[in-house]
Amino acid sequence: MSRNDIAKMSVEERVALMEELWASFDRDDLEYPVPAWHEKVLEERANKDDSHFISFDEVKKSLYEELNAYKNS
Repeated sequence: MSRNDIAKMSVEERVALMEELWASFDRDDLEYPVPAWHEKVLEERANKDDSHFISFDEVKKSLYEELNAYKNS
């Protein structure tokens, strides 16, 4: 299947194709080595100070407050 063939497909057909492709990786007999740079990125992220992050609940609360302020203005 060529890129041109895929471009001719509807969005729904392309999404279905993508889902099937993803599902094809969910097999126990497939072994794909994790690249070293993936390990490095994960290690760097694990070592970062995440104290400046806020929880998802805080994000939602802030967004709702901003939305309500916008609606009431």
